[in-house]
Amino acid sequence: MTAVLDLGSNSFIILIYDKGNVLVEKVYEVGLKAVKEEQEAFARASRVLEEITKELTVKVPIYAFGTAVFRERQDLFQKLVKTFGLKGFILSEEEEAYFTYMCVDPNFEKDLTVFDLGGGSLEIVKKNWFVSLPLGTHALNSLFDLSLPGAREFEKALDYVSERLPDFHNPVGIGGSFVSLAALKAGKWDLGMLDGVMLSVEEIERAREFLKSKTYEEIRQLKIIPPGRERTIVAGSVVATAVAKKEEIRVSTKGFRHTLAKMIENGAITKPWINSENSVVRF
Repeated sequence: MTAVLDLGSNSFIILIYDKGNVLVEKVYEVGLKAVKEEQEAFARASRVLEEITKELTVKVPIYAFGTAVFRERQDLFQKLVKTFGLKGFILSEEEEAYFTYMCVDPNFEKDLTVFDLGGGSLEIVKKNWFVSLPLGTHALNSLFDLSLPGAREFEKALDYVSERLPDFHNPVGIGGSFVSLAALKAGKWDLGMLDGVMLSVEEIERAREFLKSKTYEEIRQLKIIPPGRERTIVAGSVVATAVAKKEEIRVSTKGFRHTLAKMIENGAITKPWINSENSVVRF
């Protein structure tokens, strides 16, 4: 049995995995990207990690992997790991990109483009290429007025994102924003049910128009998306709209945590996209 923590800019996600089966998978909103003061960031992250560890009903080592926000704040990651007795490391852009890609195409044999949207960055990944762009939801919120109600600069943000996307085919959307849009379409948050949901540009625009007139509190009261996600859902819909204007998006509720959980269970983390002695990381 393996426990993996995905420590992101917007949320922390715990995955309990055993012999190919997902036993527990839960999202905890944390919003670290918006917190500038280091002590406050540590306190906020610690509260969430305390909640996660208290809710675990099994005693297993917890492997934690940091993404964009921790690439910028490595000392914060190390302090959290030491305080909570975690194992793990901060993923590079390349590692985050390809481990995420592998959750939908583990053998690198499909013609897909994965869009992994977080708070700090947007990773766009194909089987033999990737790019990391500063188009995360918190990044877009800092550049444009996407606050609710109104989302006054949505179209301006949409043009900004659309101009920066590369050519792509068969898009797969990964990350809380894509899952939240799928949840709004379905009317409920259920990771198992939402995996594989298709999002058209018309459906995303309907969700955006619905959200546009709501306050943050009104969105929370819907109890469809996790608390805290209401402040990034419009920025997420900017990216989703830019992608879906070209092709429908297939939503995946998985992520690099699934790839790494399977590898850890098998004894080693490997990087099959490279051929060198540095392609294996053992714990």
